[in-house]
Amino acid sequence: MSSTTVTKLPTGTWSVDPIHSSIGFGVKHLGVSTFRGNFKAAAGSVVTEGDAIRSIEGTVRVENLVTEEPGLTGHLHSEDFFDVAKYPELTFKSTSIEQSEDGRLRVSGELTLRGVTRPVELDAEIEGAAEGPDGNWRVGIAANGAIDRSDWGMTWNNPLANGALAVGERVTLNLHVEAVLKV
Repeated sequence: MSSTTVTKLPTGTWSVDPIHSSIGFGVKHLGVSTFRGNFKAAAGSVVTEGDAIRSIEGTVRVENLVTEEPGLTGHLHSEDFFDVAKYPELTFKSTSIEQSEDGRLRVSGELTLRGVTRPVELDAEIEGAAEGPDGNWRVGIAANGAIDRSDWGMTWNNPLANGALAVGERVTLNLHVEAVLKV
């Protein structure tokens, strides 16, 4: 017998809390380790109805990309990667959300990056939902997926003598979003 996990969610539109949310990525560096970066100040919304998430939308300003090295951040802002001067934002908009019996979510959507819109699928889960001490309802959602950066025109690379690439083509996406129910 399987059990169904359902998190109780009030119906409404929720605003992404940029302070308590993180939008991150990881990519293989020199074929030996994973480099991670984060975007600060995400914006967006989550729509719920009947204890289910019906839609998710989000936007980040590429200028809010954070790394530990200013020179690397500058290179990621350049035409080689995000081309922030020409494409200042990246966006995501869900096209469907399926919930399995165990409560896991399969979020299909469109990611627009560098002016290119392509489909993306994310595995997600509701981490929790509760009314906070301020009386506002909050929901936490974690999502993961992967893309091939060359599909969005990020093709800069440097092949190494050992056959590895300076920067991997596969990029993992890691999102932890907290949203507040609008009243």
